Amino acid sequence: MMQARGVYRDLELLPDMVRIRRRGTLGFLTPGTRVEKDILISKIVSIRFKKAGILADGYIQFIFEEKGPKDKSAESEVGDDENVVVFRSRQQPAFEAIREAIEQKMTGSRSGPRQASNFDELVRLSELLNRKIITEDEFNRKKKQILGL
Repeated sequence: MMQARGVYRDLELLPDMVRIRRRGTLGFLTPGTRVEKDILISKIVSIRFKKAGILADGYIQFIFEEKGPKDKSAESEVGDDENVVVFRSRQQPAFEAIREAIEQKMTGSRSGPRQASNFDELVRLSELLNRKIITEDEFNRKKKQILGL
């Protein structure tokens, strides 16, 4: 199990899921109805990750395949999304390590009897890119991973 402590939420990586745990007074004032939220790794389509800067916090956001078009930009939704954990620059290394571990589990969890071919996976990712569910950077990173580049 891996853990990372964010600004008002903590992130735990369990064997088959990710747990987001709210804490502190401001953590309970943020959107979301539960103190803990468990997300199955098999349900995660993509991970959006923004590095923290000197003046701005970073975040990790878990993206699920959605039905229908998105009306708002991804950046405007981050503050209201219960699938987001915000972190400061000193906390970033722990979040980077968890992101890498989750991505490894995501690619491993898709190897089953109905494993998609590389082409099918690239088509699926390009559809997510076109629907602006993932960024171009995320698409290119996954494409390199799939093609073994």
